[in-house]
Amino acid sequence: MNYKKNYNGEASAIITDAYIFTNFKPGDLPDLKFYTPVAAWDTGAEYTSISTEVIEALHLKPKEYTTIQVFGGEQRVGIYEISLGLPNGEIYHDIQVFGADLDEYSILLGMDIITHTDFLITNKDGKTTFQFRTPSEGGVEL
Repeated sequence: MNYKKNYNGEASAIITDAYIFTNFKPGDLPDLKFYTPVAAWDTGAEYTSISTEVIEALHLKPKEYTTIQVFGGEQRVGIYEISLGLPNGEIYHDIQVFGADLDEYSILLGMDIITHTDFLITNKDGKTTFQFRTPSEGGVEL
């Protein structure tokens, strides 16, 4: 499934919408869902993180805790399991995410999600276009 977003100028961040669900199995219905218009795609993040707002809204409980490296040192965070709906309609289940203090975003989509897509950013005439498709078909050539 393809998704395309055009920006009027050069994008300072790639932001889409997304649905975050309590984890559910295909064919079932989720207990709760959280819609966000501020899902940031972050190629500099190895793993996906969700905000405390999402954790509280979905009443998520950590499966375990771990220590991660953040700007300024280490931080102990919870690991949560969610289902994730991307803006092209694709839903991923059993996604392990970190809880984090995210100021501007509800979710940072890291490389653990991005590497399941064909991901493309182009800039022409001062305008950014972001595209992705799932599942990855490969063979994107310039």
